[in-house]
Amino acid sequence: MIRNGIQFLFGFLLLYQASFSQTDESIQQNFTIPFFSDSVTLIAAGDLFLGASAEHVIQSCGIHAPFDSLRSFIQKADITVANLEAPFAESGEGEPYPKQYNFKVTPYIAEGLVSAGFDVLTLANNHMMDYGEPALRSTIQVLDSLRLLHCGAGLTFEDAYRPARLSRNGLKFGFLAYSLTYPDSFWAAPGRGGTAFPQSARMKRQICELKASVDFVIVSFHWGGEKLSKPKDYQQRYAHQAIDAGADVIIGHHPHVVQGVEVYKNKLIAYSLGNFVFGSYSPYATGALLKIKFHPNKSIDAQILPINVNNYQVQFQPRLLRHNEREQMIQHINTISQYLNHGEPPLDSTGFVHLLN
Repeated sequence: MIRNGIQFLFGFLLLYQASFSQTDESIQQNFTIPFFSDSVTLIAAGDLFLGASAEHVIQSCGIHAPFDSLRSFIQKADITVANLEAPFAESGEGEPYPKQYNFKVTPYIAEGLVSAGFDVLTLANNHMMDYGEPALRSTIQVLDSLRLLHCGAGLTFEDAYRPARLSRNGLKFGFLAYSLTYPDSFWAAPGRGGTAFPQSARMKRQICELKASVDFVIVSFHWGGEKLSKPKDYQQRYAHQAIDAGADVIIGHHPHVVQGVEVYKNKLIAYSLGNFVFGSYSPYATGALLKIKFHPNKSIDAQILPINVNNYQVQFQPRLLRHNEREQMIQHINTISQYLNHGEPPLDSTGFVHLLN
């Protein structure tokens, strides 16, 4: 009787693990860009918020749980970046801003980002200042203690606009992050810290100066309208300005859904990667990872990888979409992207972006 019970429990646990994790083999079948070469592979994710409902699950399952299904895949990349959508601060640190939603995450949870394989976190968004300077200060201290690079917000005006830099396989990378979301009182100004707002002349000068000292510039924008699958005109204007100034890749987020992809002057613009791990139960949310391979000859390969971020189904543990669901999402992205690409779909059937190399 006891033995049968143990066998039943063991079988249940195996089924549970299979439902929430993908093997290396099943993950690898989803991709066409290999990981191993003298090039550098980057994986970008969208909005990352480990608080609220996600934190309740983390308290039960541990700080590593949100990344278990994608851990082996993310760790194979040379660089992984995401938008950190909330400050790391203890209860009582900072006063909440008078608005509808204020986000905060308990600092111990940040250690899960290290084991998951993250390298760079962008802080320019509409929640990083929800609890003011004290929570931003705590966030920076937490990230620095874990040796996680960050950009897009700072305790001073100068620090808010300071890029993150790193090198991999002999190639140098620079990251800049900007917020075009309100409240505008969150934006840094002379004599005051906050998030980086992309005033056009300053942004173009920053990108140009950064490009002179690195091989590739990646620019992150927090922008657009929530639930909108198409970018607003100002998003395209800023993206084009950034590329004209020297940016190689544009990564967007904030709408909580995937937006269209544009190839402009043979450079990639992903207007929104939607959600990654995000602490709410939102039935409309969609998400994708962007996988890029940077080559020594300065060319790139890129692929959009749709993920399931419906927390009713994945319980704050994003998983790669597979088979029909994956194909349908790639077709959807092509449909909403055609008008951005002279009527042509920018992706092939595997999510590979049509770039000239």
